[in-house]
Amino acid sequence: MVQKLSARIAKSKRRKIGWIASIAAVLAITVTGVASAQTSFPDRPISIIVPYNPGGGTDTTGRFLANVAEKYISQPVTVINRAGASGTVGTAEAAAANPDGYTLYFSASDALVTTPHSLQVPYSVDDFRGVVGVSFAPSSIAVRTDSPWETLEDLLAEKDSGRVINRGHSGAGGLHHTLLKSLFLKTGIKFRDVPFQGGGKTIAALRGGHVDLIGGTPGAMVASVEAGEVRILALSSPERLDAFPGVPTFKEKGLDIVATVEWYLLAPKDTPDEVVAVLEEAFIKAASSDEFKAFTVTRKQESLVRNGVDIMTKLRSDSKIFGEIINQ
Repeated sequence: MVQKLSARIAKSKRRKIGWIASIAAVLAITVTGVASAQTSFPDRPISIIVPYNPGGGTDTTGRFLANVAEKYISQPVTVINRAGASGTVGTAEAAAANPDGYTLYFSASDALVTTPHSLQVPYSVDDFRGVVGVSFAPSSIAVRTDSPWETLEDLLAEKDSGRVINRGHSGAGGLHHTLLKSLFLKTGIKFRDVPFQGGGKTIAALRGGHVDLIGGTPGAMVASVEAGEVRILALSSPERLDAFPGVPTFKEKGLDIVATVEWYLLAPKDTPDEVVAVLEEAFIKAASSDEFKAFTVTRKQESLVRNGVDIMTKLRSDSKIFGEIINQ
């Protein structure tokens, strides 16, 4: 009887060991599968939506970042332009994209932090999560070099002339539109709004004589300035920039107008943490590279690399500030 009892106990132990081995095998397979899913990203090309037409400052910056990032991401990175409605068409598409990390969003501040306060849009800052912030720049106002306004003071003198100035910008509700709105309200100059789809078309309209003055980032105007076609009258930075030592700020001319444009890369809000981590690491390396920093110098942008959390904090803060200005 003792022998039979010992045999039953031994058999029971073997069954338990078998069960434990089976469970361990399942767990090992599961963990391996999860790890494989995490480490396999990305296994196909990545697309970046830019919500403006080709040729403007945002498009040019996004394309350069994408090219540099390919060195760190092991997959092609392609920019897709989805222009329309002051950047809201592309922004809405990006917000609604599949949150798998293969569709990202590169833009400047206005479509996300100013436009939602002046237009009905199907998205907000909270529909995204950060990947990287890459640079910033002030807004500015500019005229053709054959304009009678050689200085900001010349423009301000139009207050009592009765002249209606055609002012161009890259879309209603954007940061540059908000800057112009603030300037003209503070000075009492008469105006007619002429919006365009993106900075490239806005600058082309100024060069072609279709508008008298435009608002935009100075970096997007570099080629036109160097060609002797465009003159920048003032910057919305807190102080003068080394890139434009001869251009005054609104603030030093007695106008309380300070605003900067941020450039950033975001993902849809439900993109998994492990995917965002891969993207953040690669794109921070790209934005921190000597190659990209040299590019920001040529575009008259200020290099400032922020991680995903920090750029979202900045965008939410800017959204609150600009919302208060727009709703005054």
